[in-house]
Amino acid sequence: MITKDVSTENPSEHWEFVECDNQIALDLGCGRWEKVEFRDQSWPTTPEYLIQRGASHVYAFDIDNEEIEWYTNNITPKMNVTAIHKHITSVTDIRHMLETYNPTVIKCDIEGAESVFLELTDEEFTKVKFYALETHSDALHHRFTEQFSRLGYTIVANINLVHAPPMKAIFARKD
Repeated sequence: MITKDVSTENPSEHWEFVECDNQIALDLGCGRWEKVEFRDQSWPTTPEYLIQRGASHVYAFDIDNEEIEWYTNNITPKMNVTAIHKHITSVTDIRHMLETYNPTVIKCDIEGAESVFLELTDEEFTKVKFYALETHSDALHHRFTEQFSRLGYTIVANINLVHAPPMKAIFARKD
């Protein structure tokens, strides 16, 4: 397993270890960060990055409708990205997304609400073959590490987001 310190929101570093070649991906929390923090305009957005990494289609969700409008006007016409306005607050939201979009990859950065994934049944959880999850507390990171281990996932990498402790990103593959 790789452990790396990262001090940027650049998807090429923050999400470096995501594996999505020829896969349908959900990008939960696809916002571009301009309203809260610096983003170099040369950086790809996370849906663009997932497409660059080989995703066949990305369903990109964000709570901010202005972000979704921006994606709809600027990204979806030229890439296999569908932008959807959604506030993810419950395991029911996740179940609906799993059933509707049948993703095999999930990239998740939803500011602590990632905990709802831990409410899925084992069968539901393991439908996803690759997770790239940003955790917003040490306790959540530990719980996901245990969950992945218990369900037979290989943790490919952990990234320590040194610019925003205790946040980390965990990358896990179901072999």
